[in-house]
This record gives sequence, structure tokens and C-alpha cells, in this order.
Amino acid sequence: MPDIDLTAVYSITETNNAKMDQINIYREEALLTVWDGNFITSYVTTAYSDTSDELNYMVNVTAVEKKTVTDEAGIETIETLTHAYVVVADKATGVCSITITTTNADASTASSSVSGTLTTTEVYN
Repeated sequence: MPDIDLTAVYSITETNNAKMDQINIYREEALLTVWDGNFITSYVTTAYSDTSDELNYMVNVTAVEKKTVTDEAGIETIETLTHAYVVVADKATGVCSITITTTNADASTASSSVSGTLTTTEVYN
């Protein structure tokens, strides 16, 4: 019988990004999941820190993505991308802003912003 337990997450919903309907940041597991309405993508995480205070949730975490790339000669390689999430949310309202900085395999970066509503909850893992 599998061992399934509830685990604490920061869940961000009501986002302004259709590709990120829901983001779950696992607080006690090295995991981040992103739902796009149809599919879920899971990432192993590193560099998790939670510096929340009485007024605000403040969470930093890096999601690691492995991507298969095929060159012109048909040779496949695995590239690693990282997505650094900086989340700040008001504890009273849950309104949050997220900055995501993606670092590509060639060290180039791109940033995006997402807003939504953050709640603390538990999910089965």
C-alpha cells in the first residue's frame, strides 16, 4: 500500500497567466507544481527559503527543469534551465506578486511577473 500523506503547500491561484492556473510550492518537499488547466508540470526545487513575517508571506525557491534538445545533426542533449521564483503576498488578503527569472543553459535570462492569490493548504503527496 502506498504511503500517501498530507503535505503543506503555498498554493497560488486566480493568476493572471493562462499557462499557470495554479502553482503549488511545497513547504516540506523539494517540489513545485504548475497547472495550466489541462496538464501539471512538476519540478524539483532547490534554494527554498521562507522569510515570512506577521504581515507578509515571502518565499524564494528555484525550480529545476531538464529539457531534451536536438541539434541539426539529430544529436540529443539534456539542458538544464532554472526558474527562480520570488513570491510576496499579503497575509490578510492573499494577494501576491511573483517574479520568475529563468536562466537558460547558455546563461541567458528572462523575467516574467505573475499575480494571483496565495493560500496555505495541505495536499496529498
